[in-house]
Amino acid sequence: MFVYSLAGLQIDGETSQDLELPDNEVTARLGVYQALARLMSCPDADSYAAALAGEWPGRLAHDAGLLPFSFEFGTASIDGAVSESAFQAEYLRLFEVGSGEGGPGAPLFGGVYGGGDRMKKLEEVVRFYEYFGLTTSAEDPRPADHLATEMEFMKFLTLKEATSASPRLQASFRRAQHDFLERQLRNWLPELSTRTRAQNPLPFWQWAVDRANAFAEADLAYVQSVMG
Repeated sequence: MFVYSLAGLQIDGETSQDLELPDNEVTARLGVYQALARLMSCPDADSYAAALAGEWPGRLAHDAGLLPFSFEFGTASIDGAVSESAFQAEYLRLFEVGSGEGGPGAPLFGGVYGGGDRMKKLEEVVRFYEYFGLTTSAEDPRPADHLATEMEFMKFLTLKEATSASPRLQASFRRAQHDFLERQLRNWLPELSTRTRAQNPLPFWQWAVDRANAFAEADLAYVQSVMG
């Protein structure tokens, strides 16, 4: 059984609870989005230990066991000389704070990519969430357009597909997945990958960004094929 939990987002008026779901093609996709959201969050001791042991690709591959399409997670680890504090500092340098004036070189906030007004883009993301009764979690103050939060939203949409008994509702949630992937994630993840590479990153973080980008693209192609 796959255990689902929601982080970074909350359902209005409800408390998040773990759910046990049968393993199938939909929950495999859900599991990958859940793992990617965890991977792209600011690393804690567990995330560091998994990176040090080279376990992250295996964790993703385990969740992806029943994926309805082929996908390779490759290999990734960090050198034992990289401390936990250095690992976290590199994440912050690349994605959230930067190493000087001007902020990070490769921010994880989708609204800063592609030019234009970030606030308008942020409002569009929030409207996606609110349509499905979601708000950002008060316990997790990431912006709504943070990559980890957007991965959480994809996880939520695949959950709704997995738990809907009606084929009509299942199709509706697949359309929502398609729209969010096409209008949000695919529009900025390729540039995030390019900008990360330009920062001469710790290779682990380049791998993480590249896998998130490639999975979103592969999943969009799959959803399009199912929709016909």
